[in-house]
Amino acid sequence: MFVVTNKAELNKRIRNNRIMFWGGVAGLLGSMLTLLIAGGSPQGAFFIIIFGYPLLFLGIFLSKRGAYNNRRHAVGGYRLLSEEQDIDRQLKGSPSRFHLYNYLNIAGISIEHMLVTPQGIILINMKGQLGKLKAGRDLYRMKRGFVNSIGTIGEPGIGNPSQELSRQCKRLRTWFEQKGFDIPTDGIVVLNNPRATIENVSEMSFPVCMNSDLREAVRQWQTELSMTAEEQFEIEKLLIGQLPQEEQAEALELLSMPAHKRLQMEREQELAVEAARVAKTKVKDEKKKPSERKPSAGAAPQPGQRVGLNGKPLPAKVSEEKPRKAAVEPLKKPNPGAFGDPAKRRK
Repeated sequence: MFVVTNKAELNKRIRNNRIMFWGGVAGLLGSMLTLLIAGGSPQGAFFIIIFGYPLLFLGIFLSKRGAYNNRRHAVGGYRLLSEEQDIDRQLKGSPSRFHLYNYLNIAGISIEHMLVTPQGIILINMKGQLGKLKAGRDLYRMKRGFVNSIGTIGEPGIGNPSQELSRQCKRLRTWFEQKGFDIPTDGIVVLNNPRATIENVSEMSFPVCMNSDLREAVRQWQTELSMTAEEQFEIEKLLIGQLPQEEQAEALELLSMPAHKRLQMEREQELAVEAARVAKTKVKDEKKKPSERKPSAGAAPQPGQRVGLNGKPLPAKVSEEKPRKAAVEPLKKPNPGAFGDPAKRRK
């Protein structure tokens, strides 16, 4: 799928989140130092109340908020997909004219994820909160247990995604009308936390689903509009014009490219990423000891190496030295007189 991301805005968010996270860590360290230094003095309680507690609360808030935002963008060691990567994965295989735009600033509002289709525009509001969602009449509530509530202190609440989408849709439709286009605009609320579930949702202005159901929700969205390729191209040129100047030329060139060429380019990029990953794994494997190395799945078996039923080489068999048995001489047969004189035994 054709994906355009405002890299300048994304890098700005990542940079601010890192500053927020490490600022929170600094606040926690400052609170600990205040407790250690002022804890033993008579006036220590005053400094702890004035400096220790505020730094503690500020550190928890900033570090948790920064960690939450880092998870959204899959930075900071989190082995998760970023929001835009998650949407791209869930919509993989969609029609070629489904195009995703991320982190655009239009008409004074920030739109994080926008899906352009021949039927109109869908705004995707991703929420990564943990818990069970219960919503009705555009009111949202995340139910968490006691342990999860303590673990999510400082993280943002789910708020009201319906109000956010309603405001964004109105501003976006007004902006297109000023440009001379009447474009249907709708939205979807998506929960992408793997530990979140939907308990009960009813009477909502916008559909609410898990990220695994996003493709089905998009497929069911229908309007009376059916743009031609040329009309959709004009709409997307307006969107690309909202990117930074240095990113517009590349995005416009990709948009003008035929769909099959873009698909071929995406496959080549995926193959290049996979080749880099394999090469990195190979370098790490070469640094290990020979006994710790694992044969790669596609490697040809070496001479004398064992091969499994599936034809793949098996790891080298490690021979363990068994302890040698002590030499034991056989028992000697007793002579007839070994148990005394048979004539003297009691009968």
